Amino acid sequence: MRDFVLERPQSIPEALDILKKAGGRAMVKSGGTDLIVWLHRSLVNPDCVIDLTKIEQLKGIGLSNGRIEIKALATLNEVASNPAVGEKLPALFQACMAHSDPLIRNRATVVGNVCSAVPSGDVIAPLLCYGAMVEITGPSGDRTLRIGDFITGPKKTALAADEIVTAIKIALPEGKSAGCYIKISRREALDIAQAAVCCTAFESVTREFRISFCAVSPRPVRATEAERLLNGATKMDDGIVEAAAKLAIEAVDPITDVRASREYRLAMIEELTRRAIKSCVEKLEAGGPS
Repeated sequence: MRDFVLERPQSIPEALDILKKAGGRAMVKSGGTDLIVWLHRSLVNPDCVIDLTKIEQLKGIGLSNGRIEIKALATLNEVASNPAVGEKLPALFQACMAHSDPLIRNRATVVGNVCSAVPSGDVIAPLLCYGAMVEITGPSGDRTLRIGDFITGPKKTALAADEIVTAIKIALPEGKSAGCYIKISRREALDIAQAAVCCTAFESVTREFRISFCAVSPRPVRATEAERLLNGATKMDDGIVEAAAKLAIEAVDPITDVRASREYRLAMIEELTRRAIKSCVEKLEAGGPS
């Protein structure tokens, strides 16, 4: 790790001014649980690190007009302990709790997990299923991107060098809903996912299933063919679930690495998708949301 300048701005405009002056040689830190590791391993070598933790505007979780706003400094434990998340966004709650351990969750942020854009980021899959929007601010003003458009590849995003993410917003489901996040790893705690599946289901006039994944594709994807099959089914039986689980495999493109082989990951995606769909169906039939 080489030397860098640490800046601690007190406001968003001040942070943007520092970014502009750095000319693309700065990195932004919220919780820092990814960035600090990358710095120590010399995977990144910025001239300047901008610590956002003094900016009050970026703290907390807001709820208004049926939408939840997870601000840039909201930690995983803060999000998991929010009543609206537990009640309306159970898959996000489960993903937050599946991440690392309580000490790291007290530092790691949901926005930071998204901005790191690593394929094994736990919260990315549920945010995709819940239709999360990424709020961005920069010298040209504010803009909003769907999370699937924000993450463009492994550790790559659509964020410009002079912009910061201020929040993630999610419209809370209305009516009955269910969701789950199922992760498999070598150890129960403090381990990165070998593979994971998120499934959500929303019920109004009809049922709508959404399925996404963790650690099995270079960028966030949904199993659109599997979703189409489930959403078009008039009756949910084991045959439909099995067919959807097999279709889910076609949506992903895992690699072989030190944590698992491609073949193992594909097999696990089929099994975890099967479990996740059945879990959502059971919860909907029990009355949802859950």
